[in-house]
This record gives sequence, structure tokens and C-alpha cells, in this order.
Amino acid sequence: MTELEARRLLLADPRHLTPELREAIAHNPALALIRDELLELDDRVRHELTSAPLPDPLADRMVLGARYGRAPRMRLAIAAAVAALAVALPWSLMQTSGDEDAMIDHVRESIWELRDNPGVPSGVVRASLAELGVGFADSAVRIRHLGRCVVAGRQGRHFTIDGPQGVISFVVLPAKEGIVVADSVHKGDTLGVFERRGGVLVGAFGSSAMEPAELRKLLERVLA
Repeated sequence: MTELEARRLLLADPRHLTPELREAIAHNPALALIRDELLELDDRVRHELTSAPLPDPLADRMVLGARYGRAPRMRLAIAAAVAALAVALPWSLMQTSGDEDAMIDHVRESIWELRDNPGVPSGVVRASLAELGVGFADSAVRIRHLGRCVVAGRQGRHFTIDGPQGVISFVVLPAKEGIVVADSVHKGDTLGVFERRGGVLVGAFGSSAMEPAELRKLLERVLA
């Protein structure tokens, strides 16, 4: 596969890679950088499209039109009323409870990242985390995936390792002012534990079958 072909495939879909494209990225840092930038852009676009309620006309034309097409008038009227009610609700009631909730949602939605497993040198992870002021302490762990991510409108890092009970995710995010709302969160089959470290919020995420104390111990072992 030529570099031009690889770039075209990345532009078409940077998340779902063929084995050939994955191999090309592993041997070409420029392609890896392009993919990170595309994933970051994708996350930013998704955030912008979902960070504020839609105005009434746009909700009617985009949501209702796309969903129902030429549906009966009564059906459209009912759906329009539901959309208008959602727009009228205070935005504070529609927001997540905090960065902790946004981080665990990001991990649960990052299906491709959880499956990605080309292996990443510990030195690369250490250099990437250092940009946010966080150290990587345990070089003995095997890193599966590393990428930039946008969570709650801020760029952070998301990397995964082989853990004792499956894949463990770590997210490092520049923190907002204030305290950590929750030191641990369960959502579905995912457990997350969190720590505030200076100007960043760090989190570790694994199977809900794990004990919070076990996951927190792993967080403290891996991140300095």
C-alpha cells in the first residue's frame, strides 16, 4: 500500500482500519499523526454538534425530516412537540454531571480504541503524557493503544493497556476548576476511578467486575 492510498483510506474512515492500513500506520509516523488529527477533528465535530440544543426550525427540518420523511401530518406534529419540549428544557438539566461522567462515556464509546492493539513503546506514551504534566511510571506494562482525545471540549490523552481482567483504559484531561465530583463511577459494565493531580484529572477504566480499590491501585502504579 502506498502512502497516498493510506491517506485516502484514513480520510474516508480513520477509526476502522484494515490490516494493511494498520501495518502502514505502524511503519509510518506521519500516517499515525494524520490519523490522530482526524480522530481529534471527529471528536471536536461531535462535541460541537451535541454541546447545545438545536433551535426549533433546525430540529424540525433535520431531525424530523430525516426520521419521518413524508410521514402523516399528525405523526410529524407529535414528534415536533417532543423536539420543542426538549429544546425548551433548561440546558443545565441536559448536561452530564461532570468531567468524570464525560470521561467514562468517552471510554465506553471508544469501541475501536479498545480493540486497537498494535503496541506502543513506553517512551512514546511517556513523552505524550508529559505534555500534560503527567508521568508514566510503570514501563513494564504493555501499552496497546495511544491517542489524543477530546472530552468535554478539552484535548487529553487516551491509552489502553493489558490489565489483569482485560483491557484497562486511562484518560488524562486538563481539569476544570473545582474538586473531583466522584472518585469512582459505575456505568453499565464499566468502572472508572478518578484523581485530581494538579491541573489535570486522571482516570482509569476497567470491567465493573473489578474492585475500585484494585483499579485505583493500578492507576497509581501506572501514572506518576
